[in-house]
Amino acid sequence: MARRVLIADDSAVARVTVARRVRAAGLEVVEHDSVAAASTVDASTLTCALLDFDLGDGFGVDVAARLRAAEATLPIAFFTSTNKDELDARAEAFGPVFAKPDELDAAIDWVERQSRA
Repeated sequence: MARRVLIADDSAVARVTVARRVRAAGLEVVEHDSVAAASTVDASTLTCALLDFDLGDGFGVDVAARLRAAEATLPIAFFTSTNKDELDARAEAFGPVFAKPDELDAAIDWVERQSRA
């Protein structure tokens, strides 16, 4: 199976930056900018997902719930500028939460580790 990562972020700058780094690590990337678009991805084709918390038309936790309903063990993390105090507690229940932009390297490292698992 291809090592394929879902990157969902409504900020084009953040999404492209993360996607570029993930591709440089040799992984295939699926990019989406909304809950509606990200929710169309077949979870069985993914190695992991890195989601923004606020996607403009909804929340990354909604995408995470759909992905996990289809693939119960899919690794999911969040890369977000949303204040930790404002995060829905459900986000941390899915996996790690990385602060945007300061923890970009940590988020990329997490994605790379998932692809080796």
